[in-house]
Order: sequence, then C-alpha cells, then structure tokens
Amino acid sequence: MTDDLNAFLVRIRLYSGVVLFVYAITHLLNHSLNVFSLEAASYAKEHYFRPIWKSQVGTIALYGSFIVHVPLGLMSIISRKSFKISTREWLQIIFIILAMFVFVQHVASMYLLTRTFESQLPYEVLYSFVLFDPNEIVVSTIFYTLMTVFIWVHGSIGIHSALTFRMKSYSKNFRKFLIIYLGVPILGLFGFWAGLKEQSLAMFFNIQAGNENFLMSVVSKAVPMEAFPSLEMVEALTLKYYPVFVLALVALGLFNVLRTKYFGQIQITYPNNMAIKVPKGTSVLEASRSAKLPHKSVCGGRGRCTTCRIKVASSDGSLPQPSIHEQRALDRAGLDQSIRLACQLKPVTNLSVTPLMNTESEFDVVGKAHELSGKEQETVILFVDLRNFTKLSETTLPYDVVYILNKYYATCGKAIEANSGRLDKFIGDGIMAIFEASDSIEKNCKEAVKAASEISKQIRLLSKDLNKEFSAELKCGMGIHTGQSIVGLMGYGDTVSRTAIGDNVNVASRLEQMTKAYNSELIISKQVAEKAKLKKGDFVEEAVEVRGRNEKLDIVSIPDASQIQLN
Repeated sequence: MTDDLNAFLVRIRLYSGVVLFVYAITHLLNHSLNVFSLEAASYAKEHYFRPIWKSQVGTIALYGSFIVHVPLGLMSIISRKSFKISTREWLQIIFIILAMFVFVQHVASMYLLTRTFESQLPYEVLYSFVLFDPNEIVVSTIFYTLMTVFIWVHGSIGIHSALTFRMKSYSKNFRKFLIIYLGVPILGLFGFWAGLKEQSLAMFFNIQAGNENFLMSVVSKAVPMEAFPSLEMVEALTLKYYPVFVLALVALGLFNVLRTKYFGQIQITYPNNMAIKVPKGTSVLEASRSAKLPHKSVCGGRGRCTTCRIKVASSDGSLPQPSIHEQRALDRAGLDQSIRLACQLKPVTNLSVTPLMNTESEFDVVGKAHELSGKEQETVILFVDLRNFTKLSETTLPYDVVYILNKYYATCGKAIEANSGRLDKFIGDGIMAIFEASDSIEKNCKEAVKAASEISKQIRLLSKDLNKEFSAELKCGMGIHTGQSIVGLMGYGDTVSRTAIGDNVNVASRLEQMTKAYNSELIISKQVAEKAKLKKGDFVEEAVEVRGRNEKLDIVSIPDASQIQLN
C-alpha cells in the first residue's frame, strides 16, 4: 500500500468516525430524555432524531460510515509492524473490541426489527425487552453501561486527537469540549436507568393489578412474533462467533508482527551510534518507541505536529518519497528535503537519523509535551517602553538607575498581573506582557487595555515621587495588538521560559515604537479597540504602514492612556 493511499484511508477513517461520533451524541441525548419520561424520549426519537438518520442521506452516511470505519480500523490493527504504541492507542483498540461484542448484536437486532420486520420501537418496547427475563436485567444494564463507556471513550480519543491539530482554538476551548466528553455519556446513562426504572414500575403496578402479560402486550403491539426466532439467532451467532473473530484478529496481528520481525529487518542508527533493528516498513517513530528512545510526537504519529521530525544523515538506498500528507506538513513548517517526519517515514533500507526536536530530558524543566513543542493560539501582546531612559542613565548614579528601574518594573508588573496578564520578559527598559488567561479573546483585549491604563496612572504617581528625589520624570510608550502566536517553552538551560513569537508580537512592538512619532502614550490596533469595546474619545484613528507587513493596519492613537474608558 502506497503512503498516499494510506493517508487517504486514514482521512476516510477519520471522517467516518466523526459521523459515527455525531450519531452517538444524538443517540445518547435521545436516551437522556427518559429522565423526563419514556413518552418524551419516544416523541423526540420519532419527530427529531429518527428523521435525521432514517432519511436517505442519513442512512447512507450512517451505515456507510459503519461499513467503512470498522474494516479500516481492523486493518490498522492487524497491519502493525509492532505493538509498541501509546497508551491512548491501546485504549482505543481494547475498548472498541470489547464494545463491539454488544454493539454488533444491538445493531443487527435493531436493523432486523426496523428494516426487515418494519417495527416501530418506542422506548417502552425496548425496555420491555430488557425486563422480559428478571435474571438478565442486571446483565443487560451492565452491558449497556460498558458498551456506552467503551464506545464513547474510543470516539472521544479519536475526536480529541483530530481536533488538537486541526482546530487552532481547540486547546483554548478544551473545557467546553470536556463538557461534551463527560456530560453526554453521563446524561445518556442516567436516561437509560431512568427509563428502565419507569418501565419496571409500570410492570410492577400492572402485575399487581392482575395484568401478568403486560410486557408481552407492550412488545407484541410493535414486534411480530416471527421476529423473535431471528433475534434469538442473532444473539446465538454473536455469542458463538464473536470470540472466534477476536481470536482471529489477535492471531493476524501477532502473525504480522512476528513475520516482519524475523523476515526482513533493517538497522536504524541514532546519535551516539545507538543502533536498533526493526522490520522493514516500520516507521522511524515506531522504531524509537520499540527501543524506548525518547522521541517527541505530540499528535501521536498522525503527521500533524511535525514534532517527530528527523534529519536523515545517510541511507543505504533510496527512501520512500513523502506522501502528499507528509509533504503538506513539511511545507507548512518550511522544512527542506533532508528533513522527514519520523511517524511517516517507513524505510526499507538501513539509515542513520537524528531527531531534531529537543526531548524533555534536554530541558531542565517539567512541562507538557505540547508546551515544549509549541502550539498556535490567539494572544494579546502589550509592549511598554520607558522614554528618555538613555538620558536618565547618563545623569544618574548607577545605583539610582537600578533603583528607578526596579520601581518602574514593579509598577508595570503589578498593573499587568492585576489584570490577568503575564510578564513575559524585560528587554532593557522595555517590558513584554502576554494576555491569554481567558478563553475569550475579547476579555483578554479588555484586560490588556485596562492594564495599559493602570500603568499610565501609576507611572504618573511614581514620576511625582521620583522627581522629588532624583529630578527624574518618567514617561512611557505602549503598544497592544492581538493575533495568532506560537506559544511554548523556548530558550536554553536556565533561560528556558514560556513565551510567544509571531507577527502579532512584532506588530505590538512596532506600535509601541510609533508612539514617539504620534506623541502618544498608547497605540493599539483597531482590532483590539473593537474587541475591548473602547469608548470613542479624542483619539486618532487611521491606517498606517507597519514595518514587516504588506497591508496597512488600522490603529487608534491615545495621547493619555489614563483617560481610557471601556463600555
């Protein structure tokens, strides 16, 4: 199988998985309505959820996704060259195998009833099936609960991995998604238990009233008697053959691993002449994992993050050409042809490689992998610079200069931290601060503007105090801009710290420098002004050229930042 085809199948598996995950959400939300009543859940099923998935488009999407997703998932398991995979991947594999035992039976039964026998299945009928055999109630409840948990965890891991590297704002909004990840299955399970309880009480009261055949009467109205032998056959076939299927799956996986291990190996050499032997076609990342070598891979080997990139020092033969999937990632990162992604490169010849990203052991810090590697997110950047500091330092004793600077740093730092900002670095008499505490970029913009206004007020007070002692008048210039930044731990040795780089950082610095020409205390981009809901005052608004940008930038020049008012 070519790398391009493999990349295509991976995308198909992802898209089909998304469809199935959406179906799981609607299914569980439908179940959750049983908390109110069986009637409410059944009404919603027939009038809202069923029309979606039983329509021509919905049916094709649902069953097509199931038919595609399951075989591709199984293929990815049995085609592995090694079982040295991450815990996340193991959970996905094990959980879905366990869940499928009940899921296959459930899907087959529902298909027979709704398609073959054209039965209408309100929730009172479904729960009546569960209650037929009192000895099976506990077993059925446990099975449904486990099936829900296993399928949901499998899908959530896949969705989380996909969104992490496909959706720029995902990490900032993770808590919102966490509500879905945790809330939907909990609501669905509560709904299942509530529905089972309601139907159990109905059965109890009917039996007390002498209606011994209550459950059968409910079921017989919706399900013809000739359907029961088919349902029993489905259950028997599942019990008989699913364990055989699992054993066959395990056997095929082991056979492929052993076959590749003992027939056709290559040698991969790492720095310090560390060499390991792996089967041909094993990815370099899998090779690193099998040898327990530290090798960063934030996206889990999906070719999204490029943190696993390596430099190929030498090779005994030609290497497979990058797939479209890998080439796109390399181009996005601006990497040359000697650089490859370890998760995508599957050599069939001996080679020497050097992982390029620093491993955690090389840092004297404890941090998350994605922070060490960097992530893209929207941030608000504030630059502050002390005016006429050179003149001040030339006319003031060194000790006094240090004293004044520390007073200035403390004044700015308190104002920044009081408004949820983070002091990033001191650059001479300049200060860079990052505002990213909130999931709302509007709130971050507002906090940055409030911090600038507070700095203006406090610098004036500090200047009055210092002027009495040193005849030093302090003034500052400030610039604020927002946009996408790359945020992560950067530096070397003891200087490693979390910082941001990107166009918005450069623009914020340029705006601060422009305050001199405009004789202003603060210049902010119009984008920040609008998001912060800045009240219009006696401010200059215009489009200006900013060094390093092709297009003009709309700015707001504020002579006195202490007079800022926000809506």
